[in-house]
Amino acid sequence: MEAYLHPDYYEIALAPEDPVRELDFFEAAIAKFSKAKVHRVFELGAGTAPYLEEWHRRGYAYCGLDLSPAMIEHARYKARRKGIDATFVLGDMRDLDRRLGPFDLAYVLLGSLYVRSNREFLDHLDHLAGLLAPGGLYLLDSVVWFRIFHGYKRSWIRQRSGVRVHTRYRAEMLDPIAQTYDEWLTFTVNDHGKNMIIQGRVTAKVFFPQEFLCLVELSERFEFIGWYNDFSLTAEVKPAGRHLVILRKR
Repeated sequence: MEAYLHPDYYEIALAPEDPVRELDFFEAAIAKFSKAKVHRVFELGAGTAPYLEEWHRRGYAYCGLDLSPAMIEHARYKARRKGIDATFVLGDMRDLDRRLGPFDLAYVLLGSLYVRSNREFLDHLDHLAGLLAPGGLYLLDSVVWFRIFHGYKRSWIRQRSGVRVHTRYRAEMLDPIAQTYDEWLTFTVNDHGKNMIIQGRVTAKVFFPQEFLCLVELSERFEFIGWYNDFSLTAEVKPAGRHLVILRKR
């Protein structure tokens, strides 16, 4: 988990490429599919709260949950620095406190749904439904695997204010029967001439499309709205790209 102890580098490495366009997609989905009027949004696995400023600019109240104390403190500091009134909760998405709600929209980004079994996922849906307004949406980004026989490896470089972060991501199968894998993040950092390598590993579960649909139906708490590619309601859904699924609370 060492990578999650360095939110400054994490934020450089994994900042959204275009938060305005991505939240345009969220608002389009709300307008088209939500049966709840959206005022309060809830991010699971919030990390450094990458959409915080854009949500605030658009007039929404933000709450972020994360298991990492360092991430929560970083996000709180960001909100204070920007003068944004937001809520941050140190907690586990597998054991959500119903007193956190109600929320009108929930979402998870970059595959950060850290459950390890179908049972944990069903429990997660049940707990989350207890926090969402009737008809509220749940958007999940990069949680379902569309390329079954694909090597999940990526590498990219980003720079900000004299800090260079070369990020390498890979997913390594841990248990093919349980469909669990280790998600590895490696940051090679040059911070104004100071070099370091930071690595993190988190275990998660692989979800495939038809399996995911069956679990949603079995939960009886959400209805499936659709699959979407690359933050677009109209783009063709293909195996490549960034996949989002939209659910709606029954």
